[in-house]
Amino acid sequence: MCKRYVTKSLLAVSLVLGLLFDYFFFEKVPGISFPLYVFFIAAGLFVIANFLKKQINKDVAWLLIPLLFFSVMVFVRASFLLIFLNIAASLLLLLMIAEAAFGRKVKNLLVGDYIKNLILPFKFIRPLFLTLSDLLSFCGVNKDRKVLSQVAMGIIITIPVLFIFLLLFSSADLIFQKYLSDLINIDIESETVFRCVLIFILTLIYIGAYSYIFRKAENKIAADQNKNNNVYRVGQIESNILFGSINVLFFIFIIVQLAYLFGGESNISAQGFTYAEYARRGFFELIAVAIISLLLLLITEKYVARKETDHELGFKILSAALVVQVILIMASAFTRLSLYEEAYGFTTLRLYSHAFIVLLAIIFCLLLYKIYIDKRENTFAFRVFILIVSFLAVMNFLNPDAFIARRNIERFAATGKLDFMYLDSLSDDAVPDIINAINMGDEELGKSFAHDLYWRAQNKIGSPFFSKWQSLNLSRMRVEKILNSKIREFEQYKDFEPQNLDRASVN
Repeated sequence: MCKRYVTKSLLAVSLVLGLLFDYFFFEKVPGISFPLYVFFIAAGLFVIANFLKKQINKDVAWLLIPLLFFSVMVFVRASFLLIFLNIAASLLLLLMIAEAAFGRKVKNLLVGDYIKNLILPFKFIRPLFLTLSDLLSFCGVNKDRKVLSQVAMGIIITIPVLFIFLLLFSSADLIFQKYLSDLINIDIESETVFRCVLIFILTLIYIGAYSYIFRKAENKIAADQNKNNNVYRVGQIESNILFGSINVLFFIFIIVQLAYLFGGESNISAQGFTYAEYARRGFFELIAVAIISLLLLLITEKYVARKETDHELGFKILSAALVVQVILIMASAFTRLSLYEEAYGFTTLRLYSHAFIVLLAIIFCLLLYKIYIDKRENTFAFRVFILIVSFLAVMNFLNPDAFIARRNIERFAATGKLDFMYLDSLSDDAVPDIINAINMGDEELGKSFAHDLYWRAQNKIGSPFFSKWQSLNLSRMRVEKILNSKIREFEQYKDFEPQNLDRASVN
Protein backbone atom coordinates (compact mmCIF):
# COMPACT_ATOMS: atom_id res chain seq x y z
CA MET A 1 0.00 0.00 0.00
CA CYS A 2 1.45 3.36 -1.06
CA LYS A 3 2.50 5.47 1.91
CA ARG A 4 1.04 8.56 0.25
CA TYR A 5 -2.50 7.09 0.27
CA VAL A 6 -2.12 5.80 3.84
CA THR A 7 -1.24 9.28 5.07
CA LYS A 8 -4.03 10.91 3.10
CA SER A 9 -6.59 8.43 4.43
CA LEU A 10 -5.55 9.26 8.01
CA LEU A 11 -5.84 12.95 7.21
CA ALA A 12 -9.26 12.58 5.56
CA VAL A 13 -10.82 10.56 8.40
CA SER A 14 -9.36 12.91 11.02
CA LEU A 15 -10.62 16.02 9.23
CA VAL A 16 -14.12 14.53 8.96
CA LEU A 17 -14.12 13.81 12.70
CA GLY A 18 -12.97 17.37 13.44
CA LEU A 19 -15.79 18.82 11.33
CA LEU A 20 -18.33 16.45 12.88
CA PHE A 21 -17.28 17.53 16.36
CA ASP A 22 -18.06 21.14 15.47
CA TYR A 23 -21.39 20.14 13.91
CA PHE A 24 -22.45 17.89 16.77
CA PHE A 25 -21.26 19.76 19.86
CA PHE A 26 -20.49 23.44 19.31
CA GLU A 27 -22.97 25.40 21.50
CA LYS A 28 -25.02 22.23 21.96
CA VAL A 29 -25.62 19.94 24.93
CA PRO A 30 -24.46 16.33 24.30
CA GLY A 31 -27.38 14.04 23.57
CA ILE A 32 -27.94 11.59 20.75
CA SER A 33 -25.02 13.29 19.02
CA PHE A 34 -22.54 11.70 21.45
CA PRO A 35 -23.19 8.01 20.63
CA LEU A 36 -23.28 8.96 16.95
CA TYR A 37 -19.91 10.66 17.25
CA VAL A 38 -18.39 7.73 19.15
CA PHE A 39 -19.70 5.46 16.38
CA PHE A 40 -17.91 7.56 13.76
CA ILE A 41 -14.64 7.46 15.76
CA ALA A 42 -14.80 3.66 16.00
CA ALA A 43 -15.89 3.39 12.37
CA GLY A 44 -12.88 5.49 11.36
CA LEU A 45 -10.61 2.91 12.98
CA PHE A 46 -12.18 0.03 11.06
CA VAL A 47 -12.32 1.97 7.80
CA ILE A 48 -8.59 2.74 7.95
CA ALA A 49 -7.79 -0.83 9.05
CA ASN A 50 -9.77 -2.20 6.12
CA PHE A 51 -8.05 0.24 3.76
CA LEU A 52 -4.63 -0.90 5.04
CA LYS A 53 -5.73 -4.56 5.19
CA LYS A 54 -4.83 -4.79 8.89
CA GLN A 55 -6.52 -7.26 11.25
CA ILE A 56 -7.71 -5.61 14.50
CA ASN A 57 -7.45 -7.69 17.68
CA LYS A 58 -10.63 -9.48 18.73
CA ASP A 59 -10.44 -7.85 22.19
CA VAL A 60 -11.65 -4.63 20.59
CA ALA A 61 -14.99 -6.28 19.80
CA TRP A 62 -15.99 -6.79 23.42
CA LEU A 63 -14.59 -3.38 24.45
CA LEU A 64 -17.11 -1.95 22.00
CA ILE A 65 -19.97 -3.34 24.14
CA PRO A 66 -19.39 -1.11 27.22
CA LEU A 67 -18.41 1.73 24.87
CA LEU A 68 -21.77 1.45 23.14
CA PHE A 69 -23.60 1.23 26.47
CA PHE A 70 -21.99 4.27 28.11
CA SER A 71 -22.20 6.42 24.99
CA VAL A 72 -25.89 5.59 24.52
CA MET A 73 -26.58 6.39 28.20
CA VAL A 74 -25.56 9.99 27.44
CA PHE A 75 -28.66 9.99 25.25
CA VAL A 76 -30.79 8.14 27.84
CA ARG A 77 -29.92 9.89 31.12
CA ALA A 78 -30.13 13.61 31.93
CA SER A 79 -28.10 13.80 35.16
CA PHE A 80 -25.14 16.10 34.46
CA LEU A 81 -22.77 14.15 36.71
CA LEU A 82 -23.86 10.84 35.21
CA ILE A 83 -23.47 12.27 31.70
CA PHE A 84 -19.95 13.43 32.64
CA LEU A 85 -19.06 9.97 33.99
CA ASN A 86 -20.51 8.25 30.91
CA ILE A 87 -18.54 10.55 28.61
CA ALA A 88 -15.36 10.00 30.64
CA ALA A 89 -15.88 6.22 30.57
CA SER A 90 -16.42 6.33 26.80
CA LEU A 91 -13.23 8.34 26.25
CA LEU A 92 -11.20 5.97 28.45
CA LEU A 93 -12.61 2.96 26.59
CA LEU A 94 -11.65 4.60 23.29
CA LEU A 95 -8.09 4.94 24.63
CA MET A 96 -8.13 1.27 25.62
CA ILE A 97 -9.29 0.37 22.11
CA ALA A 98 -6.44 2.46 20.69
CA GLU A 99 -3.98 0.53 22.85
CA ALA A 100 -5.52 -2.91 22.30
CA ALA A 101 -6.21 -2.63 18.55
CA PHE A 102 -2.80 -4.09 17.66
CA GLY A 103 -1.29 -4.58 21.12
CA ARG A 104 -1.60 -6.98 24.01
CA LYS A 105 -4.85 -8.61 25.04
CA VAL A 106 -6.83 -6.69 27.66
CA LYS A 107 -6.72 -9.69 30.02
CA ASN A 108 -2.91 -9.47 30.07
CA LEU A 109 -2.72 -5.80 31.06
CA LEU A 110 -1.22 -4.94 34.46
CA VAL A 111 -2.33 -2.23 36.88
CA GLY A 112 0.33 0.10 35.52
CA ASP A 113 -0.95 -0.42 31.98
CA TYR A 114 -4.42 0.81 32.93
CA ILE A 115 -2.91 3.86 34.60
CA LYS A 116 -0.68 4.52 31.58
CA ASN A 117 -3.78 4.62 29.38
CA LEU A 118 -4.68 7.90 31.08
CA ILE A 119 -1.59 9.52 29.58
CA LEU A 120 -1.84 7.65 26.27
CA PRO A 121 -2.76 10.85 24.33
CA PHE A 122 0.79 12.13 24.95
CA LYS A 123 2.05 9.14 22.96
CA PHE A 124 0.11 10.45 19.94
CA ILE A 125 2.49 13.40 19.57
CA ARG A 126 5.46 11.67 17.93
CA PRO A 127 3.33 9.67 15.43
CA LEU A 128 1.54 12.92 14.58
CA PHE A 129 4.81 14.64 13.69
CA LEU A 130 5.97 11.65 11.65
CA THR A 131 2.72 11.58 9.68
CA LEU A 132 2.80 15.34 9.08
CA SER A 133 6.40 15.12 7.95
CA ASP A 134 5.34 12.37 5.49
CA LEU A 135 2.59 14.68 4.27
CA LEU A 136 5.06 17.52 3.74
CA SER A 137 7.40 15.22 1.81
CA PHE A 138 4.51 14.15 -0.42
CA CYS A 139 3.79 17.84 -1.09
CA GLY A 140 7.27 18.26 -2.59
CA VAL A 141 9.24 19.44 0.43
CA ASN A 142 12.31 17.25 -0.06
CA LYS A 143 14.16 17.58 3.20
CA ASP A 144 15.49 15.31 5.87
CA ARG A 145 12.72 13.47 7.74
CA LYS A 146 13.96 14.74 11.11
CA VAL A 147 13.92 18.32 9.85
CA LEU A 148 10.38 17.87 8.52
CA SER A 149 9.27 16.52 11.87
CA GLN A 150 10.79 19.52 13.63
CA VAL A 151 9.11 21.91 11.21
CA ALA A 152 5.75 20.22 11.78
CA MET A 153 6.27 20.41 15.55
CA GLY A 154 7.16 24.10 15.34
CA ILE A 155 4.07 24.90 13.30
CA ILE A 156 1.72 22.95 15.55
CA ILE A 157 3.09 24.50 18.73
CA THR A 158 3.24 28.03 17.31
CA ILE A 159 -0.33 28.29 16.00
CA PRO A 160 -2.24 27.61 19.24
CA VAL A 161 0.27 29.61 21.32
CA LEU A 162 -0.05 32.63 19.05
CA PHE A 163 -3.83 32.31 19.08
CA ILE A 164 -3.92 32.24 22.89
CA PHE A 165 -1.61 35.26 23.14
CA LEU A 166 -3.72 37.14 20.65
CA LEU A 167 -6.85 36.48 22.66
CA LEU A 168 -5.15 37.52 25.90
CA PHE A 169 -3.63 40.71 24.46
CA SER A 170 -6.83 41.76 22.74
CA SER A 171 -8.75 41.17 25.94
CA ALA A 172 -6.25 43.10 28.04
CA ASP A 173 -5.81 46.12 25.78
CA LEU A 174 -8.70 47.70 23.86
CA ILE A 175 -6.36 49.62 21.55
CA PHE A 176 -4.53 46.43 20.60
CA GLN A 177 -7.90 44.79 20.06
CA LYS A 178 -8.90 47.63 17.71
CA TYR A 179 -5.65 47.42 15.74
CA LEU A 180 -6.03 43.66 15.49
CA SER A 181 -9.62 43.96 14.32
CA ASP A 182 -8.72 46.61 11.76
CA LEU A 183 -5.79 44.55 10.56
CA ILE A 184 -7.55 41.27 9.92
CA ASN A 185 -11.16 42.42 10.08
CA ILE A 186 -12.46 39.42 11.99
CA ASP A 187 -14.30 41.18 14.81
CA ILE A 188 -17.68 39.86 13.68
CA GLU A 189 -16.36 36.45 12.70
CA SER A 190 -14.22 35.76 15.79
CA GLU A 191 -16.47 32.78 16.58
CA THR A 192 -15.72 31.37 13.14
CA VAL A 193 -11.98 31.71 13.79
CA PHE A 194 -12.34 29.91 17.13
CA ARG A 195 -14.31 27.09 15.52
CA CYS A 196 -11.76 26.74 12.74
CA VAL A 197 -8.91 26.55 15.25
CA LEU A 198 -10.89 23.99 17.28
CA ILE A 199 -11.47 21.85 14.18
CA PHE A 200 -7.75 22.17 13.30
CA ILE A 201 -6.65 21.04 16.78
CA LEU A 202 -9.11 18.12 16.85
CA THR A 203 -8.01 17.02 13.40
CA LEU A 204 -4.40 16.94 14.60
CA ILE A 205 -5.43 14.92 17.67
CA TYR A 206 -7.16 12.31 15.51
CA ILE A 207 -4.25 12.20 13.06
CA GLY A 208 -1.96 11.53 16.04
CA ALA A 209 -4.30 8.89 17.49
CA TYR A 210 -4.80 6.93 14.27
CA SER A 211 -1.10 7.30 13.40
CA TYR A 212 -0.19 5.87 16.80
CA ILE A 213 -2.51 2.90 16.32
CA PHE A 214 -1.39 1.94 12.83
CA ARG A 215 2.30 2.75 13.23
CA LYS A 216 2.18 0.49 16.28
CA ALA A 217 0.74 -2.24 14.06
CA GLU A 218 3.61 -1.84 11.62
CA ASN A 219 6.30 -1.85 14.30
CA LYS A 220 4.80 -4.40 16.69
CA ILE A 221 7.20 -5.45 19.44
CA ALA A 222 6.92 -8.27 21.93
CA ALA A 223 5.12 -7.17 25.10
CA ASP A 224 7.85 -8.23 27.50
CA GLN A 225 11.15 -6.55 26.59
CA ASN A 226 14.35 -6.49 28.56
CA LYS A 227 12.85 -7.32 31.94
CA ASN A 228 15.16 -6.08 34.62
CA ASN A 229 15.84 -8.90 37.04
CA ASN A 230 17.69 -6.55 39.37
CA VAL A 231 14.64 -4.51 40.38
CA TYR A 232 14.87 -3.50 44.03
CA ARG A 233 12.68 -5.65 46.26
CA VAL A 234 11.34 -4.58 49.65
CA GLY A 235 12.59 -7.04 52.26
CA GLN A 236 10.47 -8.75 54.89
CA ILE A 237 11.94 -6.63 57.69
CA GLU A 238 11.07 -3.36 55.98
CA SER A 239 7.56 -4.50 55.07
CA ASN A 240 6.90 -5.86 58.56
CA ILE A 241 7.98 -2.61 60.21
CA LEU A 242 5.91 -0.57 57.75
CA PHE A 243 2.68 -2.52 57.95
CA GLY A 244 3.10 -3.42 61.59
CA SER A 245 3.27 0.27 62.52
CA ILE A 246 0.34 1.15 60.29
CA ASN A 247 -1.79 -1.62 61.79
CA VAL A 248 -1.07 -0.40 65.34
CA LEU A 249 -2.01 3.15 64.40
CA PHE A 250 -5.21 2.03 62.65
CA PHE A 251 -6.16 -0.15 65.61
CA ILE A 252 -5.80 2.78 68.03
CA PHE A 253 -7.84 4.99 65.72
CA ILE A 254 -10.63 2.41 65.45
CA ILE A 255 -10.81 2.02 69.24
CA VAL A 256 -11.20 5.78 69.65
CA GLN A 257 -13.63 5.91 66.72
CA LEU A 258 -16.03 3.43 68.30
CA ALA A 259 -16.98 5.93 71.00
CA TYR A 260 -18.13 8.41 68.39
CA LEU A 261 -19.84 5.92 66.11
CA PHE A 262 -21.99 4.48 68.89
CA GLY A 263 -21.85 7.28 71.46
CA GLY A 264 -24.51 9.38 69.74
CA GLU A 265 -24.89 13.06 69.03
CA SER A 266 -23.90 14.10 72.57
CA ASN A 267 -20.33 12.89 72.11
CA ILE A 268 -20.06 14.74 68.82
CA SER A 269 -21.44 17.97 70.27
CA ALA A 270 -19.19 17.67 73.33
CA GLN A 271 -16.17 17.95 71.04
CA GLY A 272 -17.48 21.18 69.55
CA PHE A 273 -18.59 19.77 66.18
CA THR A 274 -21.92 20.00 64.37
CA TYR A 275 -23.30 17.13 62.31
CA ALA A 276 -22.15 18.87 59.15
CA GLU A 277 -18.57 19.41 60.33
CA TYR A 278 -18.27 15.93 61.79
CA ALA A 279 -19.68 14.06 58.83
CA ARG A 280 -18.15 16.13 56.04
CA ARG A 281 -14.59 16.46 57.34
CA GLY A 282 -14.43 12.98 58.74
CA PHE A 283 -15.78 11.36 55.62
CA PHE A 284 -13.28 12.80 53.16
CA GLU A 285 -10.36 12.29 55.52
CA LEU A 286 -11.23 8.63 55.97
CA ILE A 287 -11.68 8.05 52.27
CA ALA A 288 -8.25 9.60 51.75
CA VAL A 289 -6.84 7.14 54.30
CA ALA A 290 -8.45 4.24 52.43
CA ILE A 291 -7.11 5.34 49.03
CA ILE A 292 -3.58 5.90 50.36
CA SER A 293 -3.69 2.49 52.04
CA LEU A 294 -4.77 0.85 48.79
CA LEU A 295 -1.95 2.51 46.84
CA LEU A 296 0.56 1.56 49.54
CA LEU A 297 -0.55 -2.06 49.47
CA LEU A 298 -0.48 -2.20 45.67
CA ILE A 299 3.00 -0.74 45.41
CA THR A 300 4.53 -2.69 48.30
CA GLU A 301 2.92 -5.98 47.28
CA LYS A 302 4.41 -5.63 43.81
CA TYR A 303 7.97 -5.12 45.05
CA VAL A 304 7.97 -7.06 48.33
CA ALA A 305 10.51 -9.88 48.53
CA ARG A 306 8.88 -13.27 47.99
CA LYS A 307 9.67 -16.81 48.94
CA GLU A 308 9.72 -18.47 45.53
CA THR A 309 6.44 -17.28 43.95
CA ASP A 310 4.51 -16.76 47.18
CA HIS A 311 4.52 -14.00 49.79
CA GLU A 312 5.95 -14.60 53.24
CA LEU A 313 3.42 -15.46 55.94
CA GLY A 314 4.25 -12.29 57.90
CA PHE A 315 3.37 -10.05 54.97
CA LYS A 316 0.13 -11.95 54.38
CA ILE A 317 -0.99 -11.58 57.99
CA LEU A 318 -0.14 -7.88 58.23
CA SER A 319 -1.70 -7.03 54.86
CA ALA A 320 -4.86 -8.94 55.78
CA ALA A 321 -5.06 -7.12 59.11
CA LEU A 322 -4.61 -3.81 57.33
CA VAL A 323 -7.37 -4.58 54.81
CA VAL A 324 -9.79 -5.57 57.58
CA GLN A 325 -9.06 -2.38 59.50
CA VAL A 326 -9.38 -0.21 56.40
CA ILE A 327 -12.79 -1.78 55.72
CA LEU A 328 -13.78 -0.92 59.32
CA ILE A 329 -12.60 2.64 58.76
CA MET A 330 -14.64 2.82 55.56
CA ALA A 331 -17.62 1.52 57.54
CA SER A 332 -17.03 4.49 59.85
CA ALA A 333 -17.04 6.82 56.84
CA PHE A 334 -20.23 5.16 55.62
CA THR A 335 -21.84 5.71 59.03
CA ARG A 336 -20.76 9.36 59.12
CA LEU A 337 -22.30 9.93 55.73
CA SER A 338 -25.52 8.24 56.85
CA LEU A 339 -25.70 10.58 59.85
CA TYR A 340 -25.24 13.50 57.51
CA GLU A 341 -28.01 12.28 55.21
CA GLU A 342 -30.38 11.79 58.14
CA ALA A 343 -29.78 15.40 59.14
CA TYR A 344 -29.76 17.05 55.72
CA GLY A 345 -31.06 14.61 53.09
CA PHE A 346 -29.59 13.01 49.99
CA THR A 347 -27.48 14.78 47.36
CA THR A 348 -25.64 13.56 44.28
CA LEU A 349 -22.27 13.77 46.00
CA ARG A 350 -23.48 11.80 49.02
CA LEU A 351 -25.03 9.04 46.91
CA TYR A 352 -21.90 8.62 44.78
CA SER A 353 -19.76 8.71 47.92
CA HIS A 354 -21.81 5.88 49.43
CA ALA A 355 -21.42 3.84 46.25
CA PHE A 356 -17.70 4.64 46.04
CA ILE A 357 -17.14 3.29 49.57
CA VAL A 358 -18.69 -0.04 48.54
CA LEU A 359 -16.61 -0.10 45.34
CA LEU A 360 -13.42 0.60 47.29
CA ALA A 361 -14.21 -2.13 49.83
CA ILE A 362 -14.65 -4.71 47.06
CA ILE A 363 -11.32 -3.65 45.48
CA PHE A 364 -9.62 -4.25 48.85
CA CYS A 365 -11.16 -7.74 48.97
CA LEU A 366 -9.90 -8.45 45.44
CA LEU A 367 -6.43 -7.29 46.48
CA LEU A 368 -6.50 -9.63 49.49
CA TYR A 369 -7.56 -12.47 47.18
CA LYS A 370 -4.59 -11.62 44.96
CA ILE A 371 -2.15 -11.71 47.87
CA TYR A 372 -3.40 -15.04 49.26
CA ILE A 373 -4.66 -17.03 46.29
CA ASP A 374 -4.26 -15.69 42.74
CA LYS A 375 -0.93 -13.85 42.50
CA ARG A 376 -1.29 -12.75 38.88
CA GLU A 377 -1.28 -8.96 38.61
CA ASN A 378 -2.93 -8.92 35.18
CA THR A 379 -5.87 -10.99 36.53
CA PHE A 380 -6.29 -8.60 39.46
CA ALA A 381 -6.18 -5.59 37.14
CA PHE A 382 -8.72 -7.17 34.80
CA ARG A 383 -11.09 -7.93 37.67
CA VAL A 384 -10.85 -4.34 38.93
CA PHE A 385 -11.53 -3.09 35.40
CA ILE A 386 -14.65 -5.29 35.14
CA LEU A 387 -15.71 -4.14 38.62
CA ILE A 388 -15.43 -0.44 37.71
CA VAL A 389 -17.33 -0.96 34.44
CA SER A 390 -20.04 -2.85 36.37
CA PHE A 391 -20.15 -0.11 39.02
CA LEU A 392 -20.82 2.58 36.44
CA ALA A 393 -23.39 0.36 34.68
CA VAL A 394 -25.23 -0.16 38.00
CA MET A 395 -25.24 3.61 38.62
CA ASN A 396 -26.83 4.10 35.21
CA PHE A 397 -29.53 1.54 35.95
CA LEU A 398 -30.06 3.01 39.42
CA ASN A 399 -30.81 6.43 37.88
CA PRO A 400 -29.21 8.52 40.67
CA ASP A 401 -31.24 11.74 40.33
CA ALA A 402 -34.53 9.82 40.42
CA PHE A 403 -33.31 7.87 43.46
CA ILE A 404 -32.25 11.06 45.25
CA ALA A 405 -35.58 12.77 44.56
CA ARG A 406 -37.49 9.72 45.77
CA ARG A 407 -35.53 9.42 49.00
CA ASN A 408 -35.74 13.14 49.79
CA ILE A 409 -39.50 13.13 49.21
CA GLU A 410 -39.81 10.12 51.53
CA ARG A 411 -37.75 12.02 54.08
CA PHE A 412 -40.11 15.00 53.76
CA ALA A 413 -43.06 12.74 54.54
CA ALA A 414 -41.28 11.60 57.70
CA THR A 415 -39.70 14.86 58.91
CA GLY A 416 -41.42 17.70 57.04
CA LYS A 417 -38.02 18.93 55.81
CA LEU A 418 -37.09 19.32 52.18
CA ASP A 419 -34.68 21.50 50.25
CA PHE A 420 -36.72 22.69 47.30
CA MET A 421 -33.83 24.59 45.75
CA TYR A 422 -31.72 21.45 45.56
CA LEU A 423 -34.56 19.23 44.35
CA ASP A 424 -35.31 21.74 41.60
CA SER A 425 -31.64 21.63 40.53
CA LEU A 426 -31.80 17.90 39.77
CA SER A 427 -31.95 16.80 36.14
CA ASP A 428 -35.01 15.68 34.21
CA ASP A 429 -34.36 12.12 35.45
CA ALA A 430 -35.97 13.21 38.75
CA VAL A 431 -39.09 14.87 37.30
CA PRO A 432 -41.39 11.77 37.18
CA ASP A 433 -40.83 11.22 40.92
CA ILE A 434 -41.39 14.91 41.65
CA ILE A 435 -44.68 14.78 39.73
CA ASN A 436 -45.78 11.74 41.73
CA ALA A 437 -45.10 13.70 44.93
CA ILE A 438 -47.67 16.35 43.99
CA ASN A 439 -50.48 14.03 45.09
CA MET A 440 -48.89 13.03 48.40
CA GLY A 441 -51.63 14.85 50.30
CA ASP A 442 -49.54 17.85 51.38
CA GLU A 443 -51.17 20.84 49.67
CA GLU A 444 -48.24 23.19 50.23
CA LEU A 445 -45.82 20.62 48.85
CA GLY A 446 -47.97 19.89 45.80
CA LYS A 447 -48.38 23.55 44.87
CA SER A 448 -44.67 24.20 45.31
CA PHE A 449 -43.75 21.31 43.03
CA ALA A 450 -46.33 22.43 40.45
CA HIS A 451 -44.81 25.93 40.52
CA ASP A 452 -41.28 24.62 39.97
CA LEU A 453 -42.34 22.20 37.21
CA TYR A 454 -44.24 24.91 35.35
CA TRP A 455 -41.18 27.14 35.19
CA ARG A 456 -38.94 24.19 34.36
CA ALA A 457 -41.13 23.57 31.30
CA GLN A 458 -41.13 27.26 30.36
CA ASN A 459 -37.35 27.55 30.60
CA LYS A 460 -36.94 24.70 28.11
CA ILE A 461 -39.11 26.36 25.46
CA GLY A 462 -36.94 27.93 22.79
CA SER A 463 -33.68 27.12 24.58
CA PRO A 464 -30.86 27.12 21.98
CA PHE A 465 -29.01 24.43 23.93
CA PHE A 466 -31.82 21.85 23.76
CA SER A 467 -33.62 22.73 20.51
CA LYS A 468 -31.13 21.17 18.08
CA TRP A 469 -31.55 17.52 17.09
CA GLN A 470 -27.98 16.83 18.20
CA SER A 471 -29.08 17.43 21.83
CA LEU A 472 -31.89 14.86 21.63
CA ASN A 473 -32.12 12.94 24.92
CA LEU A 474 -34.58 10.22 25.88
CA SER A 475 -35.09 11.38 29.45
CA ARG A 476 -35.63 14.99 28.39
CA MET A 477 -38.08 13.86 25.69
CA ARG A 478 -40.09 11.83 28.18
CA VAL A 479 -40.22 14.69 30.67
CA GLU A 480 -41.12 17.19 27.98
CA LYS A 481 -44.07 15.01 26.99
CA ILE A 482 -45.21 14.68 30.62
CA LEU A 483 -44.89 18.40 31.32
CA ASN A 484 -46.70 19.36 28.13
CA SER A 485 -49.64 17.17 29.14
CA LYS A 486 -49.81 18.86 32.55
CA ILE A 487 -48.79 22.43 31.72
CA ARG A 488 -52.34 23.80 31.98
CA GLU A 489 -52.77 22.12 35.35
CA PHE A 490 -49.52 23.67 36.62
CA GLU A 491 -50.09 27.11 35.10
CA GLN A 492 -52.40 28.22 37.92
CA TYR A 493 -49.46 27.88 40.34
CA LYS A 494 -46.93 29.81 38.29
CA ASP A 495 -46.94 32.73 40.77
CA PHE A 496 -47.25 30.57 43.89
CA GLU A 497 -44.73 31.19 46.67
CA PRO A 498 -44.48 28.56 49.45
CA GLN A 499 -44.98 30.05 52.90
CA ASN A 500 -44.87 27.22 55.45
CA LEU A 501 -42.67 24.66 53.79
CA ASP A 502 -39.35 24.12 55.53
CA ARG A 503 -36.59 24.73 52.98
CA ALA A 504 -33.81 23.17 55.01
CA SER A 505 -30.34 23.56 53.54
CA VAL A 506 -28.57 20.44 52.27
CA ASN A 507 -25.27 21.91 53.49
